[in-house]
Amino acid sequence: MRYILGIDQGGTKTAAAIMREDGAIIGTAVTKGAYFPRHGIELALNRMEEAAKEVKRLAVIDWEEISMTVAGITGIDWPGEDKIMGDALRKRMHLEPVIACNDMINALYTVPGISHGMVLCAGTGMNGAIIDETGKQFVYGDYMEDMMQGGSALALRAIRKVFDAEMGLCGATALTGLFLEYAGADTVDQLLHMFMTKEGFTDEIRFLMPEIMKLAAGKDQETCRMMEAFAKRTAAFIFAGFHKMGISPRQEKIVLAGSVLKGEDNYLTAQIVKEVKEREPEASVVMAEYEPVVGACVMGLRALHLEGKETEQNIAVSAGEKGLIRT
Repeated sequence: MRYILGIDQGGTKTAAAIMREDGAIIGTAVTKGAYFPRHGIELALNRMEEAAKEVKRLAVIDWEEISMTVAGITGIDWPGEDKIMGDALRKRMHLEPVIACNDMINALYTVPGISHGMVLCAGTGMNGAIIDETGKQFVYGDYMEDMMQGGSALALRAIRKVFDAEMGLCGATALTGLFLEYAGADTVDQLLHMFMTKEGFTDEIRFLMPEIMKLAAGKDQETCRMMEAFAKRTAAFIFAGFHKMGISPRQEKIVLAGSVLKGEDNYLTAQIVKEVKEREPEASVVMAEYEPVVGACVMGLRALHLEGKETEQNIAVSAGEKGLIRT
């Protein structure tokens, strides 16, 4: 029996999974995330190794039984960085062979049967990638501007709505009460002072994203307007990527993934789909079915030429058992 080690490293968490050659996932583990361009390669490797060691322990296998390792790593945005990170991971954990790629690539493979298309993933940050039928890739990377960086950017946009409401630049919003309670502040003036002076505060507020999403689902007007503006800009990035690759949006599926886009009542997701469909009615927008770490394992299966209907069934069943199906 051969095994595949899949790793998905984002800024918030590093996930690892081990999949048998028949598609069954037999172990999963999660540790803290890293962004190697900012935090350094050593920290990124430490967290990948920590997750890998834990999942190997849970799967009760030896390193020698792993036939393929695929690591989707945030920050691999420039030519040559995939080799640098792949070589570093190989040396650190004595694994062979190792495929390292931007974490957007493995995120694409979270839809069964897909081998090319466009993926947009919004979590702590946001990124996207397009792979055409020949395997040519474009990763958005640093083309994705700061105010489009997923949950981090949305939280900043949300607190700015609070300040705008205080100034009379927009209507009253339930975001005000949410941020005041979180900060333990009595007034928006106090909140603004904390925002400008308290170290780490601008990073911390991203953890309010679940509550911000609830306000959008509850149709708080200013929160919805904020989401609509974000969705419009997101659609612009999607179509710009297709233009850059010289591909029609009708040719490829558009996969939406990431924690910020999860949930059946997700207002942001609905608005992104709406914006895409308005620009191209024939575009096919689908939601990722599995967590990205499953996509990394699927990439390993394909590299070993291990595919089939039974394999897909085993992936679906075991992903459900391990809590790796997106809801």
